[in-house]
Amino acid sequence: MTDKAADGPAGLYGGVSLGLGVIGLVCLALYAFGVAPLAFALGPLAVTFGILGLVSGINRAKSAAGLLAGVVPTVLLLLLPFGVAPL
Repeated sequence: MTDKAADGPAGLYGGVSLGLGVIGLVCLALYAFGVAPLAFALGPLAVTFGILGLVSGINRAKSAAGLLAGVVPTVLLLLLPFGVAPL
């Protein structure tokens, strides 16, 4: 038997956050091919969905992993112009 709370949109926040975060990390790894703007767009989205997932309390592990995976490309791309990020 499934929990009705996990069937709603709030149950998808963790998976969406993790998916966007991983895609953002892959785009960051492909920095030399010019897909960094996509990573810069997907990173904050992953952070947003990760926070929403942590607040909703459903799939907290996926939400936390997605939050971390979204923070990494966002912070690295913000620090890159200052010569701090090692890319």
